[in-house]
Amino acid sequence: MSVNVSYQKQSILFLFLIIIVFLIAEGSARTYELFIQDCGLEKADSLDDLDYFLKRQICYDQQNIIYSEQPVLSLVPNQHFATININNDGFRGSELGTSNYRIFVIGGSTVFGAGSPGDEFTIPSELEKLLKEKYDDIEVINAGISSITSFEELYHIKKNLINYQPDMIIIYDGVNDIFYKRTTEPVILEEESEIKDYQRYLRSPVVLYRHLLLPIINSEINISPSQIPQSEKNDSLISNQISSLWEQRMTEFCNLSIKNNFESIVIIQSALYNEKKPLSDFEKSIHKKNTYGVTTFNSLIEKSKNLNNCSLVLDLSDVFENTSDSVYFDQVHTNNLGNKIIAERIYRELIDNKII
Repeated sequence: MSVNVSYQKQSILFLFLIIIVFLIAEGSARTYELFIQDCGLEKADSLDDLDYFLKRQICYDQQNIIYSEQPVLSLVPNQHFATININNDGFRGSELGTSNYRIFVIGGSTVFGAGSPGDEFTIPSELEKLLKEKYDDIEVINAGISSITSFEELYHIKKNLINYQPDMIIIYDGVNDIFYKRTTEPVILEEESEIKDYQRYLRSPVVLYRHLLLPIINSEINISPSQIPQSEKNDSLISNQISSLWEQRMTEFCNLSIKNNFESIVIIQSALYNEKKPLSDFEKSIHKKNTYGVTTFNSLIEKSKNLNNCSLVLDLSDVFENTSDSVYFDQVHTNNLGNKIIAERIYRELIDNKII
């Protein structure tokens, strides 16, 4: 009898210790994500209007977003954080309205709004504010997804966005195609990936995987287009391959717009290393040479001249040429001021060219 009681006590104690270890691991992981991990916002002078805790919250929210990787990279719908909301359709922002004129903006993290303190400060949201001053019944939908290239953009347009009967689709890209150097068409796996829904509740496995296992597997911390190496060797062959693939995809996009009766806007985005602006002191301090990136940008710009079936093609490498204030907080992402200037330029071009 006493032996059974002893075993029961040991089992209860063991279970109790497991719970304690689990709680410590979860608490440590969440503390690390919220207060320790570096997402590049803390030291950015161009984000001085955001306080420390808001910057930490933005980092935390961005790290907690759940993605689906098949058939291509997508946002899992219905996610809600302090600074980011993913609606039921998988787009950033509020639920879709019933407006008579619907514009989608698709691109990578610059469109999604990496570093933005709220959904209302992204490029699509700033564009919507401007358009609503002139047109009442209109909405601009943020279809941006961090890390996607023109390949994923075209896939989402063909398989998803056209089902919403858009009046206009704006592609805003360049940096991710250049950075990821995909010189062949990726394979599409036509099945749904299993969503790791535990990520919503268990952060310790995510932190261990991202910050311990991945660096070991890859022998280095994963980087993104915002962390361009100090110098990249120029490779004109790769630049031409990337820009040729991009041109093919944009051509298909523009032809698709004619077939489906929507306006097609192609925009080559700006980047700090390809910028035609007077750099602020902070931007000078983070500016990194990227000869390959500049060459590929120039190739994209040259190839864009062949997109004759598009409603409008824009090169925004000069969008900040009259701005001496800091707008970049890393190599590619812009602050609220930068997002407003980009949106204002897009708005003026749409109006001046009578696209809307």
